[in-house]
Amino acid sequence: MDIFLCAFCQRALWDPVTVSCGHTFCRRCLGGDLPSKCRLCGGKSVLLGSRTVACNVLLCDLLEKCLDKGTQVARLKTDLQELLRSRDYRAALRSVQKGVALAPDDLTLRLCRSEVYVALQQYPDALEDLEVLCRQKPEESEVFFRKGKVLLEMGKQSEALLQFQHCLTLNPNFHAAQYETEKILTNDASPLPGTVMELKSDASQNLKGSNSGKELTALVSFEGEPLQDLMGRKEVWLGEDASDHSQAALSIPEWLRKKSNSGFSAEKERDFEEGASAAEAKSTQEHKPDFADLLSTSDLECSLCIRMFFEPVTTPCGHTFCKECLERCLDHRPNCPLCKQSLREYLRAGKYNTTLLLEELMMAVFPLQLADRKRIHQAEMAELSNLTKNIPIFVCTMSFPGIVCPLHVFEPRYRLMMRRCQETGTKMFGMCMYENGKSFADYGCMLEIQKIAFLPDGRSLVDTIGKRRFQVLRRGHRDGYHTADIEYLDDEKASPDGPVWCWWLISILPLDLTRKLTIFSETSLKARLTQLKHILNVILESRDYNS
Repeated sequence: MDIFLCAFCQRALWDPVTVSCGHTFCRRCLGGDLPSKCRLCGGKSVLLGSRTVACNVLLCDLLEKCLDKGTQVARLKTDLQELLRSRDYRAALRSVQKGVALAPDDLTLRLCRSEVYVALQQYPDALEDLEVLCRQKPEESEVFFRKGKVLLEMGKQSEALLQFQHCLTLNPNFHAAQYETEKILTNDASPLPGTVMELKSDASQNLKGSNSGKELTALVSFEGEPLQDLMGRKEVWLGEDASDHSQAALSIPEWLRKKSNSGFSAEKERDFEEGASAAEAKSTQEHKPDFADLLSTSDLECSLCIRMFFEPVTTPCGHTFCKECLERCLDHRPNCPLCKQSLREYLRAGKYNTTLLLEELMMAVFPLQLADRKRIHQAEMAELSNLTKNIPIFVCTMSFPGIVCPLHVFEPRYRLMMRRCQETGTKMFGMCMYENGKSFADYGCMLEIQKIAFLPDGRSLVDTIGKRRFQVLRRGHRDGYHTADIEYLDDEKASPDGPVWCWWLISILPLDLTRKLTIFSETSLKARLTQLKHILNVILESRDYNS
């Protein structure tokens, strides 16, 4: 269970957000504005290219599967309390909606949702929740008072008066209901139907005998107070004794904590601060699930390669892929493979840190499967590291041993090739010129990457130098680029490729590429020098003749 704890608040993750350094926090713990540095590692925690803080979609699904309903509801109530305290009612509504969906019989959540609706002036929705509460708790005077207040806001004074009268029937000492009733009955500008007029005498009897002057003075402070400001501002105390003026400014969480004779069960009356946190902690301790029973390897599969994640990375839009799979997609188009959100800034950064929580989860729950996945990757890297079998071939131009060959890499297939050469550690690939009738020439030169600079759009500038010549024995393909089985060419009784100046001379001579390739493939240094001598003589004679 500790795997799913937020590193900041040490509670079960809620609306998890994975920042660019790879750590994951609750969305609320990050605050409204994303901090510039991670609170754990100190690394940059920006979400590149994202205008909003997006939750990690995969982790949200995993939390829904792994956390029991009680833990989810308790965690939601804790989050809800913080939202109400900050008066973020839109976010509070989204949160309480989730809670009601998880626990539709939790009356505390329904009551809280009705109050949030009131704060947002969505009175018909608030009324709907209050009607459910009135049916399920017909002995609860407070709920009928709330319903009457909402009806007043909707301009339905007659119906509101009926609710206040019912409230007083249940609790004759409910002074707030007395005040609202008297205010309606003494308002001559609002005509009342005959059925309601009959209530005047009953209401008056309820008001007689009470110390109404004192209590109405205490209650006058919230007369005309807008209902949307009831959280954290002047508020009617809905308890048994309205004479305690210190309770007039209670917010929803405090009101729920201080109710004494509400009729709700003790379990469902947990407050949103201490009680919700305690319930969450208790649920977390008691419910330590075996994730192996709740999850399968399919829950941790990359949607691109349909294999268990290897080095999972999470995009700013909240989607998770294998690092290599995402890089290959970005080679073709700088957008998320799933939601198509632009990832240009993410691509420009060029750093894709793994999502650490997912790696920990896979290691803890599926260690054998993860080990197999790593072995497969290592076998793939070993195959790519072979410098005689299936070597990658860059089809472009002629290159020569010891001669630098700068490249501008922009095609997706060659972007992939450059990354693989870096990852394997060989930093080597073959260069061959194009030849009609064949995909590439029969001879080429191995190039070694000296330096690579990535451009913001994924292109790269690569500095290479020629190493050894080779002859192509067999041609092939891998993931869009050419490959070949090769045999290296060595000069007879000399260094493997002869002096560098010889190759430099061949590279600058104004010769047809076919003629250059013929000299290039020669394995006798003497024969190669003889051909160069003949070519130089022809050039000199031609110059003398023209002069």
